[in-house]
Amino acid sequence: MTGTVASPKLKDDPFSPWRFAKSEASKAVVKEALEDVQRYEEHHGLRKRIRKPHDRETFELTVEAILCDLMHHRLQQRPNAIYVTRSNAVLRHRNRYRPRVYGKTFPNVLDKLAAPALGWIVQEVGDGDGRQGARRTVIRPGERLLRRIGDHGVTAADLGCACVAEPIILKRAKEDFWDEAEAIDYHDDGGTIRFRREMREINDWLRSADIDYGTFPGQTGPRPDTSDRELRRIFTRGRFDSGGRLFGGFWQGMSKESRFDRLVIEGEAIVELDYAQMGPRQLYGMVNEVPEAADLYAIPGFEEYRKGIKIVFSSMAFRDEPLTRMPRGAGGKFQKGARISDITGAITRHHPAIADLFFKGAGHHVQFQESEIMVDVLLTLKSRGIVALPIHDAILVAYSNTKTARQVMLDVFSHHVGLPGSVDLSSTPSG
Repeated sequence: MTGTVASPKLKDDPFSPWRFAKSEASKAVVKEALEDVQRYEEHHGLRKRIRKPHDRETFELTVEAILCDLMHHRLQQRPNAIYVTRSNAVLRHRNRYRPRVYGKTFPNVLDKLAAPALGWIVQEVGDGDGRQGARRTVIRPGERLLRRIGDHGVTAADLGCACVAEPIILKRAKEDFWDEAEAIDYHDDGGTIRFRREMREINDWLRSADIDYGTFPGQTGPRPDTSDRELRRIFTRGRFDSGGRLFGGFWQGMSKESRFDRLVIEGEAIVELDYAQMGPRQLYGMVNEVPEAADLYAIPGFEEYRKGIKIVFSSMAFRDEPLTRMPRGAGGKFQKGARISDITGAITRHHPAIADLFFKGAGHHVQFQESEIMVDVLLTLKSRGIVALPIHDAILVAYSNTKTARQVMLDVFSHHVGLPGSVDLSSTPSG
């Protein structure tokens, strides 16, 4: 008897509170919904007083953001839902990250738009924030909204994005592996002001760049939103010298195959330039030593298990105490019966120059330095008129810019680390 393999559950998208109606067609949809909600409130006696001007503006912006994000989601042919929060702890807490529409009345607006008499949205109320199996609240376009998209001929070009989200995010230290470490507020200083200025310069450059995603004749499936180009730096452990990697941008969520098959920069096929063995080289730079081996992951006795060594090596750099068991993802990448103590011991013996950096949390500083390197690379390439899309320690550039971009990466690495770097090239014919 042959069993069937269950399809993987679709991952829902987060709500984007920054979308707005920028054409007469999309504005007409939002206007009708606002009038509907107001009539609904009057009919059911849900409001005793007229909203104050500020509250009315917030109410209208909230309705607009919800409907525009759902219209955008539908027009991008996304088969999943959008998740939102109804948590009072989140919505009543004001900080630099919370957009205006995410206020204490947000759940009330959702409920009214989802009322059966209106049917603008479909809402499935959850019981948590998605951690440890809790169901998030999700929303989808309702029948009324779907009809109005067609009636008014709304397209993705009719929707805008305010792009005012905070690009510098600070997260507290994790309490355990499952802890997602929420963002925490902070006071600006010279460092955060510099970080924000750099990110806005990069985002402004990418926003106007010639980047496209090719489609094949007859393709009807979902496609990425190529207008989603906003990058943000996420710092960790409540410190601005920890983490700092760049996240965001539609290309980061694509598979490597899709990037090479579909992504086009300035009309050209792309190449990927990737720093080779970046973390280990940075650790050697921290102790002002030049590594002798060409492959820092080639550990005597474990030469056939390079992929597993990379995972263990990284864990040794990030952890604050010795490993007592295989780190996540490494178990199946070694021979059966391999002991973690034997593996970490072999790595330590092979790298005596940096042995004192293992199990001291040095990886967090290494990641910060990596992010500084990538920001420097992007800004240097921008100054030369070259568009580059970052993916952690790699960049995507148009094929004709390969040589220049590679040299910039090598120069910037040497400047920050004090040692020569190494850059690998990946390319494949574009479809």
